[in-house]
Amino acid sequence: MNAREEVNTPGELQLRVEELTHAVTEVIEACIPKVAPMPHQKHWWSPLLTAKQAELCRLTRRVYSRKREQDDPVHLEHKEVRRAYGMLVDKAKREHWDGFLASLDKRTIWTAHQYTSGDPKDGGWARIPPLRGSQTSVGADEERLVESNEDKSRVLCATFFPELERDDTSHADIIYLAPKFKFSLITDEQIHRAIAKLGLFKVPGPDGIPNIMLIKCADLLIPHLGPLYWTTFKLGVYPAGWRDSVTVVLRKPGKADYTALNAHWLVALLNTIVKVMSACMAEDLIHAAETHGLLPNNHFRSHPRCTTTDSLHYVTKFVKDAWRKQEVVSALFLDIMSAFPSIMLEQLVHDMRIRGVPSQYTNWISCKVNGH
Repeated sequence: MNAREEVNTPGELQLRVEELTHAVTEVIEACIPKVAPMPHQKHWWSPLLTAKQAELCRLTRRVYSRKREQDDPVHLEHKEVRRAYGMLVDKAKREHWDGFLASLDKRTIWTAHQYTSGDPKDGGWARIPPLRGSQTSVGADEERLVESNEDKSRVLCATFFPELERDDTSHADIIYLAPKFKFSLITDEQIHRAIAKLGLFKVPGPDGIPNIMLIKCADLLIPHLGPLYWTTFKLGVYPAGWRDSVTVVLRKPGKADYTALNAHWLVALLNTIVKVMSACMAEDLIHAAETHGLLPNNHFRSHPRCTTTDSLHYVTKFVKDAWRKQEVVSALFLDIMSAFPSIMLEQLVHDMRIRGVPSQYTNWISCKVNGH
C-alpha cells in the first residue's frame, strides 16, 4: 500500500481505510504478546504480595493439619506471617493512593474529589443492578425495577438519548458572510502533536487499535494517515467504519443507590484513527476561535488553559465585587440533561457559519455526525 498514492473516489477511500486498519491489527496480533490478567486483581497488587499470599496459604494448610497440636511452632509462625501480610496489603494500598494523588492534574483532581467525598460504595462492578425504569400504562407512568438486559438497555437508552421535539432549524435561505479565516488541511506536524497527547493505556474502540500502538509507530503510520484525512475534505465523505463506536455504561463513584438511572454515565469508545483526526480539527478551530475572538470571554469550555477552576474563580470574583458595592447577586444554575447527544446539527452548523467558520469545517462535521 503506497502511502502517498492519491485517492479519487469514496470507494477507494473506504478500501484504503480497511487495508490500513487490517495491516495494523495484523501487526498487533503477530507481534504483541497477550497477557491474561487475574480477573480480580487490584491496581495496587504486586508480585511481592503474590509471594506472601502463597506463603500464607501454605502455612494455613499446615496449621489446619495440626490444629489439635496447639503447642506446635507453626501456629505462632502463621500468626506472624498473617500479620506481616496484612501490613503489606495496607502499605500497598496506601502507596498506590499516595501515588495517585501525586499524579493529579487539572482533570483528574475532580475524580479524586468524587472518590473522597462519596460514600464507600463499589462503583466498579461490571454488572448493572436492576434499574428503576418507567413503564407507560394507560393514563399514568408506572415505575418498576427492570432486570433483563434488554429492559436495562431500553431504559438507559431512553435516559441518555431522549427523543426530543425539534423545531424547524432550516437555514437554507440565509446568505453567510465571508469566512473570517481560511481553511487549511491537516499537516503531519499536527498529527504528530495529536498522537503525542494520547493517553497511553486508554481502552481502544471497535478497530481494536490501542493508543500506544500509534504512539510507538507514529513515524510509520503518519504518512498513511495524512492522505486519508485530506481525502475526507477533498471528496466530502466520511468512511462508514469511522462512525462506529462502542458505548459503555459505568457507575458513577460514590453513589448511594445504583438502581437510579442518573447514578450511571456513558463512555463512548471511538476508533483510535478517528480520535487523532478529530483532535487535529479541534486544534484548528480552537486556534481560530482564539485568534479571531469567536467565543465570549466568559466561555470557558473551548478556551485553551481555561479550566473549571478558572470559572469558579470568575464567579467568586463577580459575587464579591458586587458585595463590595452593596449589591445583591442572584444566580441561576441549570443542569442541562443529555445536552451533547441531543445537539441539533443544523443549528450548530448555522451558528458556526454565522461566526465566520469556513464551510469546509462545517461540511466535515456534518459528514462526521450524520449516521453516527
